[in-house]
Amino acid sequence: MSEPTVNAGTLAGAYLTMAQLFSYPNPESWKLLTERGLIDPEISAQALEAEYLAAFEIGRDKPPVPLFEGMHRGDLGREGIFEDLLRFYEFFDVKLSETDREYPDHLTTELEFLAWLCMQEQTAQQAGGETESLRHAARDFLTRHLAAWLPEFRRKLEATDTVYAQYVAALAELVETHTGQLGCAS
Repeated sequence: MSEPTVNAGTLAGAYLTMAQLFSYPNPESWKLLTERGLIDPEISAQALEAEYLAAFEIGRDKPPVPLFEGMHRGDLGREGIFEDLLRFYEFFDVKLSETDREYPDHLTTELEFLAWLCMQEQTAQQAGGETESLRHAARDFLTRHLAAWLPEFRRKLEATDTVYAQYVAALAELVETHTGQLGCAS
């Protein structure tokens, strides 16, 4: 029995939600994520900010976990990862914002790019156009980037004992669903 497929628009929304979850929390994003049931309303905006700082910037009994692919994949070197990521973005004429340009390997940048690819796939599908090249790009991007460093990121983040350990499990499930749907090799 095969797993049901998730449409590209749903995947895009899920990636954007994950990008918001892993962005620095502010009161507006906290409210939106709480209303969507993604953050327990018992966790205040201030508490979520403290959890974010403990997980990614300051640490709490353990070192913080960087949100950058290049800091988890020393085998490739951060410059090599930057070059490959920038080639992906440039191939699709995706322009990074002024602040994102310095961090093409940031988790939220990678999640937003995957969301963009999924939105392009949905648009092409609705127009009766070709989608395989977009699916192939998503498969390559996941295999070469996000799915390659997510296990190490997850292992480190789960050790922080912050609320973000729950969120990384949801992210891993999303990536697993998408890679399975795309037929990525494990």
